[in-house]
Amino acid sequence: MPEITQETIEEIESEYAKWAEFLNVGVGLLSFSLGISCLGTPRPDVTGFLSLLFMLLFMVYGQKHFPLKLRELRKASLVGIDELLLLGIERKYFGIRGVSKNFPVFLAGWLFLGGVAIYDAFFK
Repeated sequence: MPEITQETIEEIESEYAKWAEFLNVGVGLLSFSLGISCLGTPRPDVTGFLSLLFMLLFMVYGQKHFPLKLRELRKASLVGIDELLLLGIERKYFGIRGVSKNFPVFLAGWLFLGGVAIYDAFFK
């Protein structure tokens, strides 16, 4: 049975930094760039939707960057304090505050591209 130690937490933090970089630099900037590009087309909503599909595929490909140690701990049957520690770690990094603090470029790019994709459907 795995145990969550200080080394485990440090390993998760290191892997999480790589995940955050992938989301912010890879997905966030590319999403924003695609959104800007879509605005220059005759049908930004259609190209925006296609770009969203492309970005979803890109994110599926990028799952390999997700913290491996965290995936292992999620699959393990933890009990007691280790289970609570895992919940705390997940909330710290993947709760609303953690996501908005650690993934601002990702959120901005993704929301912008999503806005481009749905704008015509709701506002024209």
